[in-house]
Amino acid sequence: MFFAHSKGENRADWQSLKCHLENTAQIARSLSTDTHFENLAYIAALLHDIGKYSIAFQNRLLGDPKSVDHSTAGAQLINKMAGEDKLKQFVAHLIGFCIAGHHSGLPDYGSRIDHYTEPTLLARLKRKVDDYSNYSDDFSDLNISFPTDFQIKPTRKNGQFSISFLVRMIYSTLVDSDFLETESFLKEDISRGKHLSIIELKQQLGFFLKKFENPVSDLNIKRSELLFECVEQAEGPQGLFSMTIPTGGGKTLTSLAFSLAHAKQHDLKRVIYCIPYTSIIEQTAKVFRDALNGDCVLEHHSNFDWQGFHNRNELISEDDLSNTALKKLKLASENWDIPIIVTTNVQFFESLFSNRSSRVRKLHSLIKSVIVFDEAQMLPRDYLEPCMISLAELIANYQASVVFCTATQPPLSQFFPDFIQPTELIKSPTKIYNFFKRVKVKNINQKTDMQIAGLLNENQQSLCIVNTRKHAKGLFEYVTENNRYHLSTLMCPAHRSKTIEKIHSDLRNGKPCRVVSTQIMEAGIDVDFPVGFRALAGLDSIVQAAGRINRENKFESGVFYVFEPESELIKHVPAFIRQTASVARIILDQYEDPISIEALNAYYQLLYGVQAEDAFDKKGILAHFEKNILDEPNFDFRTASEKFKLIENDQVSVIIPWNESANEGIEKLRFSEYPLSSLRSLQPFIVNIYPHEFNALLGIGMIDLVHDHYAILNNLDEEVYHPDTGLVIPQGATGDAYFS
Repeated sequence: MFFAHSKGENRADWQSLKCHLENTAQIARSLSTDTHFENLAYIAALLHDIGKYSIAFQNRLLGDPKSVDHSTAGAQLINKMAGEDKLKQFVAHLIGFCIAGHHSGLPDYGSRIDHYTEPTLLARLKRKVDDYSNYSDDFSDLNISFPTDFQIKPTRKNGQFSISFLVRMIYSTLVDSDFLETESFLKEDISRGKHLSIIELKQQLGFFLKKFENPVSDLNIKRSELLFECVEQAEGPQGLFSMTIPTGGGKTLTSLAFSLAHAKQHDLKRVIYCIPYTSIIEQTAKVFRDALNGDCVLEHHSNFDWQGFHNRNELISEDDLSNTALKKLKLASENWDIPIIVTTNVQFFESLFSNRSSRVRKLHSLIKSVIVFDEAQMLPRDYLEPCMISLAELIANYQASVVFCTATQPPLSQFFPDFIQPTELIKSPTKIYNFFKRVKVKNINQKTDMQIAGLLNENQQSLCIVNTRKHAKGLFEYVTENNRYHLSTLMCPAHRSKTIEKIHSDLRNGKPCRVVSTQIMEAGIDVDFPVGFRALAGLDSIVQAAGRINRENKFESGVFYVFEPESELIKHVPAFIRQTASVARIILDQYEDPISIEALNAYYQLLYGVQAEDAFDKKGILAHFEKNILDEPNFDFRTASEKFKLIENDQVSVIIPWNESANEGIEKLRFSEYPLSSLRSLQPFIVNIYPHEFNALLGIGMIDLVHDHYAILNNLDEEVYHPDTGLVIPQGATGDAYFS
């Protein structure tokens, strides 16, 4: 007998290879039921470990340390079975991508002259592998069909991108079914699934919303009207939607109510809520957990701390982390097999374009889902074209609906094919904007730091948002010390969260509260100031910042001032800030109400009109999937994955010993044989800085390196990490780049 996995010394407990392949194929089929790639996924899963039939691999299970390439064999076998038929060869290569990369990641296609040692698909098809012909003992009648009717609706040009997206879906299904099948064999207690259904969650939300059924204030009456107006449209066809709700209009609950109603109407499986910043995910996820069953809501982002979640979540009251509810959530983070996911734009889109199995594993869970983008104007401009066309794929070919939810709708429809155009869920956005208008924007032109600080000090509660960390920190020093606050990414997430709690408390209790922040304050943080200031930036940023002023209509009229800073703290303004600010300046001069829908439409028309041809696909991602070689799937999965980084990875993470929890995590990291396992709990205590800033701190002895790799700040003295402003970068180490 040939084995797939060993467990213990008794070979009677080992898993037969035939059983693993057949089980994995059945799981892959179940995961892709009712799709156009069900048979392709089944074939990929059935052949993925065929290389384990080699004697070399069986010896490895018995303890031979020699590494064995078992992934290439299946790709070679399906290619051999295709024979000389060009169409069958094409299909074989699509499946071959998935089989060859099911551990190492989707490869580039390569060229016919590639040497067999290279990592491309064509090179691996030449590679000599250990004899795996023993597979015929278990599969003597193996007969592979080659489905050629993909039933795909092309979203671009000749449909090559659509075919590449199909490969990603097959790959996702394969790696998830492989993980799930192996997991079921190796573990006795599997706590996956068994969540409430979409229908049950919709009912749960209905019970929660009953307390809003009889609103008293005009503001809450209008919020309720908007919610029910959107829910009424949930019965319409699937597709692309925009939800233009001004700040304060209740878009979080409204978008959730629409999504669940739409999912119920069309028998969809889940709702995925994407947010631009990790700093505001926690509060959104909390809203959802309060409104729904908490263990049906997954909060998935880089800063998520399972221990902290366990400690703060009333739904999980057991003392240890092995309780069923938490285990289900942790397992769901691997493949998003859960009804409600709250994640970041970075997590979502980088998973779409990644070639790595751990990230792509969740991709098939986007099928039959509602995907909501909160603050859609924050979607990354340099990657808009590949991001939007991937959403078009999900809509056109994978039964998904997409909702762009924001007060400032950018003209994203231009990136979609003509047959996918947005349906606005708000009947009269301009009328709604006028109702919720609670702030008057005034352009006060050029102002020095001392002048802005003086204006902040004149008001008991005031907010100022600027474009760079250095400017924020310098301006903060001029503000009256009584209850002043600073926010930027030089503060670790835990520090920022604590500061925001203090800001909320001061505002709620009518105490003095003056805040200087980078743009991190702009999106999704629910604060309510009577007066605010914003350094000139793009009009979308100005609108979002203005949404922090008179948010709850507690004041007769909030006032929001836009100024052009005259500051020695600003040496250089990045090109994209200069460009968006220059367009915003035109709108500020031309419109009496520069944050109206009319003004915003004019702003985006001007801004998008001055962009270079490659502005919306700056890294040339789409070119890696559209080479116009019609008889070969010449796709560069690996190269595109390396280039698709919404946040460039040239930053260095520094761990801050900010509190007892941080110190406990640091101690575990210092003495752990597996340091990566300790990093998750330390995410809330990390500050990311640029290499020259890191080298400056290292040069003055402020950094300890653990395991020669992990950087830890070695003290919390004010000269190193200030209790108000966070990490102190040595003088002269940083320029004036755009930091938050």
